Amino acid sequence: MALSAETVAFVPVRYGTQVVGGAETLTRLLVEELDGRGWPVEVLTTCALDPYSWTNHFPAGEETVHGITVRRFPTESRKYTRKVFKTETRILAGEQVSRRRQEFWIRNVVTSDALRRYLGEKREDYRAFVFAPYLFGTTYQGVLEVPEKSFIIPCLHDEPYAYYEIYKKLMRTARGLMFNSVPEMELARRICGEDLPGRVVGMGFAPYAANGERFRFKYAIEGDFVLYTGRREIAKNTPLLLRYFCNFLENTGREVSLVLTGAGQVEIPFSFRNRVIDVGFVDERDLRDAYAAATLICHPSTKESFSIMILEAWLAELPCLIHGDCAVTRHHVEKSGGGLWFTDYPGFHEALSFILDNPAVRERMGERGRDYVLANYSWDEVVRNFAAVLEEGEGGGK
Repeated sequence: MALSAETVAFVPVRYGTQVVGGAETLTRLLVEELDGRGWPVEVLTTCALDPYSWTNHFPAGEETVHGITVRRFPTESRKYTRKVFKTETRILAGEQVSRRRQEFWIRNVVTSDALRRYLGEKREDYRAFVFAPYLFGTTYQGVLEVPEKSFIIPCLHDEPYAYYEIYKKLMRTARGLMFNSVPEMELARRICGEDLPGRVVGMGFAPYAANGERFRFKYAIEGDFVLYTGRREIAKNTPLLLRYFCNFLENTGREVSLVLTGAGQVEIPFSFRNRVIDVGFVDERDLRDAYAAATLICHPSTKESFSIMILEAWLAELPCLIHGDCAVTRHHVEKSGGGLWFTDYPGFHEALSFILDNPAVRERMGERGRDYVLANYSWDEVVRNFAAVLEEGEGGGK
């Protein structure tokens, strides 16, 4: 693709159809939608695939993904020394960490000097650089390298990192912020100031075709099942979901299964391996078929800025069960009436039993969820808001 000064470059920490992660999926789908509407877009990213080691997986250089130019740059080897570990432990505990130590820490969280140099050398060849998400060294380095053309899709959570000075500086340096939901924008402005520039952009959704029976046949699944999709890790509360679900089976003896899709290791207790089914990473067709096949979806994370899986599932009229301590998913559920929430095991037990026992209520929840998505998350509205953030950032002084 020939560069022009009108090209918008997206700079996610990872990119590709194999990448599992909400921020990465949102970025890829937004890029593809803009490309389909005739916007000149490119992707500048790292060679990493694994979000834990950040080792270089893809070859450096230029490739095309779904017709879009993707330029990949190698990451530096992660220097996970005792000093880095100690600093991260203190940050996660919410302890005071000096500005100097914060700067040291971010230099050791997935960086790419080659990507940073490219941004500086080619800054005049692009209209804007859109970084995602806020947390990583590639975003921090990049925004400080080209502040006059930088925008951020923060994917901000209420977590200890968000309150540190390096990230407040990052948010204030960018020309504009593209939030995924109202609660995320409210959180950012509570932390960084009410005058923080930006607006809710999010991601668009459209109805899709799916075949639940095909999914059941392919993976030999029978009866009612709860679906979880996405990264399987402590940060997403999947160990909590697994524990609560196994407790539910033990306490009720019900014949219901939990189906897990996505990436990451999961430890299934031996005695429950006939009821907890891990199908691993699935492609888009299988995922949509899974939504159509499931009885409900459960998303136990308390740290979300948008929650693509809930909104996609609602398009299949699938009711949801979410953790009530997540402001974003609870906002979606309260506004739509598309599900229930829990904050402890008794609440989980009661809500899951109620949804399983009441098919007519499940149906109404799914319909309300679908109506909510179609009314609030059209691509036309997303693209209008995306363009508005760019124009506001380009037109205003800092």
